[in-house]
Formats: sequence, structure tokens, C-alpha cells
Amino acid sequence: MPVKGLPQEAPLDASSVPRYTEPILPVAAWGPSLMKIVELRLHTLRVSRIYRTHVAAAGGPPEGKDGSLYYVMEVVGGDGCIGLGEISDMEESWNAPAAEELGTGLRQLLIGANPSDHRQLLDRVRDEIVTTLHPELARMVRSAVETALLDLIARTAGLPLYDLLGGRCRRRVAVTWVAYIRGLEDLEAELGDRLSAGFQAFKLKVGADVEQDCERVGLARRLAGPNVHLRLDASGSWGTHQEALDAMHRFAELGADAVETPLAIVARSIAKDRPELVNAAPAEAAEALHRLRMAAPLPLIEHVADFDDAFALALIARQSVDAINVVPVQAGGLLRAQRLLQLAEAGGVPALLGSTVELGIGTAAAVHLAAATAPVTWSSDLVGPGLLCGDIVTPTFTYADGSLAVPAGPGLGIDLDPDLLLRYTATQP
Repeated sequence: MPVKGLPQEAPLDASSVPRYTEPILPVAAWGPSLMKIVELRLHTLRVSRIYRTHVAAAGGPPEGKDGSLYYVMEVVGGDGCIGLGEISDMEESWNAPAAEELGTGLRQLLIGANPSDHRQLLDRVRDEIVTTLHPELARMVRSAVETALLDLIARTAGLPLYDLLGGRCRRRVAVTWVAYIRGLEDLEAELGDRLSAGFQAFKLKVGADVEQDCERVGLARRLAGPNVHLRLDASGSWGTHQEALDAMHRFAELGADAVETPLAIVARSIAKDRPELVNAAPAEAAEALHRLRMAAPLPLIEHVADFDDAFALALIARQSVDAINVVPVQAGGLLRAQRLLQLAEAGGVPALLGSTVELGIGTAAAVHLAAATAPVTWSSDLVGPGLLCGDIVTPTFTYADGSLAVPAGPGLGIDLDPDLLLRYTATQP
């Protein structure tokens, strides 16, 4: 059933699929030199956001974020092709190793290896590199390596990355603009600008103060009108069933359409820092969400990527949610993210892609995943290109009518811009 305010996709016209003039080299013909990784580079970048972003205490640093720290990875093949990966939006509390230290370990595992052996290589990354890292960072490192290897394989073969993920099923990916917790005047200007740009879906971060949340939800609905989709993200701020239910009834009266991560049992801080608490008893968390969904006046959305697959399965089996949110970099990579999306599809649950404010590389990977995965039918939170003050790829991503186009060309369809890479290069504190 269509969801209010979410763009309906046009059928894919085969005549619109771009034809690549570069010859596609069969894998068997690549030869041993082309099939080896010869170099790995890891860059430290810092990119500012267009304003200081705040979420509820259950979701992130109380001081908010002016910008983000990133590691950008280049994996070079024997033919000179370069696969790109990204470790996104790292937080100071994760105590990430310096890029030089992490790069040294990854080089020891990857240089001389065949990128087509990516599953075995990723197992080694898991077993030998990330076991001592913060859990969120560990998944992001694995995701960056996987993306770079898949990008390298696709570029060498002359294929767009979505072909490695099953083939394209949509040309554009609908995007929900995410508005963080801020004053009414600033919020009004932000929403007005994005409405003028054609966005048809919005997500407001809530959960810090229910009275202020109500003012912001009311403002958003008045500005957007009745037909724009308006979802709220509480980041797991409400500690009890009744607290969540009371807030949701108020938001429903003000015109909200859905609520994401309402309960503290699966708060974003738990998902990022202590996912084992949910992994040890996924049925308990799923049952709490099921009870809330049965009583709530609004549809529920929940993140699943940070947790083991058992949590997603429990949500689907108990009909605990109306949609799932999968953040590819938090899933540990595109292939696991796609598996989670397919689990949802099998259970009849729609899905969307979440974001941790990625640069162009992470955004491109997510867009290819959405392009190749049918159950991504709710608009996705791919706001990095609009929320960051700059990027390091060419061509850059631009929104048109609240959506992003799937890049054309081999691999991710984007390349590093050396001048921009230099502009945002930073030293890690």
C-alpha cells in the first residue's frame, strides 16, 4: 500500500538503461596481475556540517556535531583501477586508531590478494583487524573494505556496482530530508528551503523535550501541508511503554506519519556502543516493540543493522514494526545490508536506508544498494550530500525533487577529486 507523501516510482524502462561503451572483460580473462591488489591508501578527512546538529541524549553526543571525521580508502588493482571505501562519521569516544596504524594492518592482509576473494578477505579483516575496535567502528571498517573491493571488481569488469548486487530496479532513490533538533526559526527556514527544492518526505529528530517536539512537529506539518510524509526519530528516548505511547498520541494529533526507534531498549546509544545487550535477547526487544505497535496510533520503524540478524528476524516474526531502517555502513557492508533488506521483503515488511551522514563514497554505495534492492520502498535518509559543507568526489551528488540519481559508469560511478581530497585532509586528534 502506498505511504502518504512517499514518491511512487515509475516503472523501469529498459530503453533508459545506459549502454557502456567500454568492453566488459570476463573475469577469467583478467589475468593474475590484474587480479592482485598492489596498493592501499587511507586518508584522514574532516568535513563540516551546514549547522551544528543535535539529537536526543539517547542518540548521540550531547554537545552535538559541527562536523565529522572520515577515513577514505583507495584499494589499487594491478591494472591501475582503484576501488573506493569510506569509514564514515567517526566519533571521538570510539578511540579510533590512527589512519597510519589501521592502514598498515589492512595492507598486510590485502596487498597481493585477489579482490574476488573478498569474502575470505573480509573474514580475515574481522578476525585480525577489528576485534579490538569499538563495535560501531569495527562494522564500518569492514564495510569500507568490502565497498572498496566490490568497487574494484566492478570497475575492472566495466560494470556498475548495482550489477554485482543483482541488477538495477530503479533509476532514482527517494530521499527523506533529516532535520535535527533546533529552534523553531531555524527549523522553519530549513524546512522551507527543502520544500522549495522538492522534498516530499521529512524526518525530525525528537526526544529531548516532548513539549518542544510538539511545537516542532506542528510547525513542520503546517509548512509541509497534509500530503508530505513526516516521520519522527526519537533515538530510543522513551524509557517505558506508556511514555512512548503518550508522546506518540500527541504527535499523531499534530499530523506525524510514523515514529522511528521509540523505546530505550533499542536506543541508538545501545546500538552503537553495546549491541550485545539486544543480541543476547532479541525476542525481548522485539516483543516490547510489538506491544507498542499494537497500541500505538502511528506506524513504527526500527534500525536493525547494528544488531545480529536474529533481531531483524524477531521483529518480522512478531510483526513488531511497519518498516525497517538499514544503514549500510553500520551493517558491516553492502552484502549484509542487502541480506537484511531481503529478510524484510520475505516477511512483507518495507524498508528504507538510513545514514550516518556519509561522504560521496558512502552515499554512492547506498544509492547502488537501493537501486538493486526492491524492498527499499520508503524514502531513505541519504542526507550527507546536503548536510555536509563539501565532498571529495566527482561528479558530486545533487538532489532533484527530493531524490538522488543512481550514478552511471563502472563501479560506484564516482571518483576522488584530488584537489578536494587535499582541501579536507586533516590530522586525527
